[in-house]
Amino acid sequence: MNAKRIAEIARGLTQIRGGAIYALIACAALALALYSCSQPPAQPQPTPQPTLDLTPTPTPTAVPAYVSLPADVQFTQIAAGKWHACGLQADGTALCWGRNISDSLKIPGGNLTLSRISAGLNFTCALSEDSAIACWGENNKGQASPPNGKYDEIAAGHSHACALDEGALICWGNTFPDGAETIQEVPPLLAIQAGGNFTCGLTPNADMACWDNRHKRLAISPGPFTDIGVGLHLACAMRVSGSVSCKVEKHYSQRSHPPSTKFVQIAGGWYHACGITESSDIECWGSGVPGAAGERLSAPGGKFTAISIGWHNSCALDPAGYAMCWEQPDIQPPSEQLSEAFGGIEFEQPVELFPLPSGRLAIVERNGLIAAYSDEPNAASPKTMLDLTDETICCSGESGMFSAALDPQFDKFPFLYVYYNLLSKHTYGENMPGLVSRLARFRVESGKAVRDSELTILDVPKPRKWHYGGAMRFGEDGMLYLGIGDNSSDEKAQSLDTLLGKIIRIDVRGAAPEQPYRIPPDNPFVNNPEARPEIWAYGLRNPWRMDFAPDGRLFVADVGHIFQEEVSLAAAGANLGWPMCEGIICEDGVEADAVGLTAPIYTYGKEDGCAIIGGVTVPRLGNGFVFGDFCSKRVWLLEQDEREGWRARIVASRLKGQILSFGMDADGTVYALMRRNPIVRLLP
Repeated sequence: MNAKRIAEIARGLTQIRGGAIYALIACAALALALYSCSQPPAQPQPTPQPTLDLTPTPTPTAVPAYVSLPADVQFTQIAAGKWHACGLQADGTALCWGRNISDSLKIPGGNLTLSRISAGLNFTCALSEDSAIACWGENNKGQASPPNGKYDEIAAGHSHACALDEGALICWGNTFPDGAETIQEVPPLLAIQAGGNFTCGLTPNADMACWDNRHKRLAISPGPFTDIGVGLHLACAMRVSGSVSCKVEKHYSQRSHPPSTKFVQIAGGWYHACGITESSDIECWGSGVPGAAGERLSAPGGKFTAISIGWHNSCALDPAGYAMCWEQPDIQPPSEQLSEAFGGIEFEQPVELFPLPSGRLAIVERNGLIAAYSDEPNAASPKTMLDLTDETICCSGESGMFSAALDPQFDKFPFLYVYYNLLSKHTYGENMPGLVSRLARFRVESGKAVRDSELTILDVPKPRKWHYGGAMRFGEDGMLYLGIGDNSSDEKAQSLDTLLGKIIRIDVRGAAPEQPYRIPPDNPFVNNPEARPEIWAYGLRNPWRMDFAPDGRLFVADVGHIFQEEVSLAAAGANLGWPMCEGIICEDGVEADAVGLTAPIYTYGKEDGCAIIGGVTVPRLGNGFVFGDFCSKRVWLLEQDEREGWRARIVASRLKGQILSFGMDADGTVYALMRRNPIVRLLP
């Protein structure tokens, strides 16, 4: 945001509208709990501009994992991301420091001369001196792949970025799968800032316009405003008088509010905001501090002229252009913000939750029932999708229905896949019934699975009561991945001639009775005549839950035996160690990170619980992995720290029931599924 430029516009408006008192922000973005506003007519498509190729060139030397804030360097502009920051010097060259996550410190183009800079989660975008865009850092959503052309402003958000072309808003990255898109519904803008899944800017009339990237909705907040501060979950605006108003996204409580101080500049962060006062001091406010309105967060002392607030770190410039950066010690996401979902209905044993095309959520119960619910107070009237309660063996030992998933191309292939236990007539030969875990496919019509359309994909015999495993997930490659427990046969986990204790990978596209699945030719053991070609990873005990992160990493929560519970990153051909190792505790002569073994990324002992329950990855929280424990009823978020490795922090410790699973809706709200209790919204 070019604050000086906006202030000049606002001073001109003061003569016309400065004496009027307008309502606080009425609209901000998607779920900023705002009211509906009139939408201005769409502006014409901007005229294409000449292109400039800014393809990044390799940096001659590797960038360290951590770079300290450069001393005795003067900057004209500064931009803070999640764990990194960048600054522009007077000659237009940039310097970056902090944690080098996804090459967020690796500036392309050598001595590229820049005029504007903006930092997102783990990436940065900038305008060159000839108005072209250069981006670097994390690019898992295309956020660091900008369009060619010449632009006036740049803004980097959580995992998307936007630019202005003669006032027209153009965005790319997350929620823009087809590349850069001109947002026709947004009126011409003078300056912009990008947040979590929304983008805001100031119009020529000094109103604030916010565009919800996900739901494609526009909101206008009447001004006049001179500056805006947009963060991950909040948007603030500053009036000509210097007073500030903020709105936070739905489900997030802002536990302190903007103080009555007069500001000259503001900036938004994760759940908080900061501003520079008329006396050049910094004041911060937002979630993290309980108490009355006006209670403030800690802020550094000194006099400052510019400020930028990231998700975790913040930076400011003093009058001479020297930078000061700090982490907000008293800011934390609002953990323990538990709220009952689905009207408080108590579920007996819910084991899976996932979004449906209808907007409802599918809830899978262990007894074999799958139904579609609306997360609303009147959710007591679910729509049954599939009822296999008459066939599912439940609930002796660990038997039952374990997992379900829609085909990733459901609009073209309307199939529901389920994994459940049943008695099969010919498990052990002619007229010799036995318990099997079955992977099956059903055709879905009008929101309901057709019972007689069942196609058996795979039957895995399970002679014992325990360790059925049971998470099914589709990867970005379109393949189906299925975790299977060792069925209490420890030695099976290391044997490649059985599917027990494995993660398998199969191709179910075009499944038919004569060929229910195909073996992907790049599976790691296809050329081993002594191995089952379905096997993708092995050495697991009971992989109850697993989940893919957007970057393709597969997090697996494997239930321990006597000593430790563990989370691992599985990969093609990986041996996760069981039964030679339980977590990082191994038999004599074996090390968890020995050649040929994949050590877990996180473990905890039995003093913290009895059985790990995974788990979903949360893109808006840096692809962290949420997991819990069946006995302790605690929930953790596992995050990667470039300097300190993997760290888990507790996000809930007061759950009422025993945790069975987790799920996430299309908007990123995380749900905890508990035995004989209501499902709760855990991380909105």
